[in-house]
Amino acid sequence: MNPTETLEPARLDEAIALGSIKADDIAARSARDGEPAFLARRRSEAWAFAEATPYPGRLEELWRRTDLSGAGWDKVLVDRAAAPSVSALADLSAPIQDEIGPASERSALLVQVDSGLAYREVDEELTRRNVTVMSIAEMAKHQPALLELLLGNTVRYGENRFTAMQAALASGGAVVYVPRGVEIERPIRILIAREASGHATFPHVLVALEPQAKATVIEEYFSPGDAGAGVNVGVTEVTVGEGADLHMATLQRWGSAVVHVGTERVRVARDARFHWTFAGLGGKVTKIDMEMHLEGEGAEARFSGCYFGDGTQHFDFHSFQNHVKGHSISDLLFKGALRGKARTVYQGLIKVHKDAQRSDAYQANRNLILSDKARADSIPSLEIEANDVRCTHGATVGQIDEEQRFYLMSRGVDRHEAERLILQGFFEPVLERIPAESLRAIVTEAVERKAAIVG
Repeated sequence: MNPTETLEPARLDEAIALGSIKADDIAARSARDGEPAFLARRRSEAWAFAEATPYPGRLEELWRRTDLSGAGWDKVLVDRAAAPSVSALADLSAPIQDEIGPASERSALLVQVDSGLAYREVDEELTRRNVTVMSIAEMAKHQPALLELLLGNTVRYGENRFTAMQAALASGGAVVYVPRGVEIERPIRILIAREASGHATFPHVLVALEPQAKATVIEEYFSPGDAGAGVNVGVTEVTVGEGADLHMATLQRWGSAVVHVGTERVRVARDARFHWTFAGLGGKVTKIDMEMHLEGEGAEARFSGCYFGDGTQHFDFHSFQNHVKGHSISDLLFKGALRGKARTVYQGLIKVHKDAQRSDAYQANRNLILSDKARADSIPSLEIEANDVRCTHGATVGQIDEEQRFYLMSRGVDRHEAERLILQGFFEPVLERIPAESLRAIVTEAVERKAAIVG
């Protein structure tokens, strides 16, 4: 009897330690789920790459300030079994229900809990206009040709061990596809939640707008309190077609024991517009690569981001504004506050290729340090190969302005309230751009909870 044939597939029906997974497990999983050949092949090739590739080490520039060895990668559990689908939002747990917000603020909703799709709803109008909002597993069954066209088109599995593991073990995730010329008024909401502890999740989000399409997509990572301890390795691929317009909001609100490693990358075509709103508040350790590639003349990409760390939280962000073609615009403003022993690392690069004349790029990282033991490292940089451009960058690390605090206190505001108001004003330009009122209120409240105990 071949034990691989009889035991390994069954193990993936439940959970298996990441360090125990073999190539046969990957193949058996694809076969059992009836995945199309291209997806089974992709998983197999990605796992082979992962096994042959070490985790990024501290000698690599983008990794030398962040240590992920304490995550216990080999011991975390990979759970193949999907969360049971539910027919009503009321069947989801109370914290997830509270996070979702009113139906009037969305045109579609996809909820992933742990490793599988838990709930999906799509307005009839979107269905009538051939807009796709579904999990990758659903799309593999119903639209395999389109999935093959989109998957891995922006983020290749062979970039590092994490992208390879994600491709091999991907579960859940979401696909948003908007056909040519279709404009969607209300946001499409993707909520990726964790409830099980000690597990690894590998969500993959695909967002693609065809030429002249317009949409808003909210991508949120959430777990309540200390729930969902473990690791999340995610990939988000975004393509914005010629003349299209996309507002993408990415909000990371994991519980305090989650390690998050993410690759988020967008390709912006000729005369297309992309606005990215980002908020990073949760998690134990967060390491994210955020890239905007302007690949057509007249492309425009703007990034408005914020983060707030406390306790021993560690954030490591790498941004890349890549001007491939000229007459393109990128604008990045990233603001953060830190207290306790929290630490943040920001490394940002603007690159302008030699044929990208008349590019206009801006990059700024602003940090407020609210305690003696917090630390912020900010490393903006430029790589300019063209000679007719306007590119500027800057970074600041400092404490709350004493004159602002004195002004407020002189008008009867106590010290803690003065600091809270200053922080509220510091983050407001970013928070006001979250494209759903109820979600904006949730994130703003989370920021204010941290700000209220500054001291």
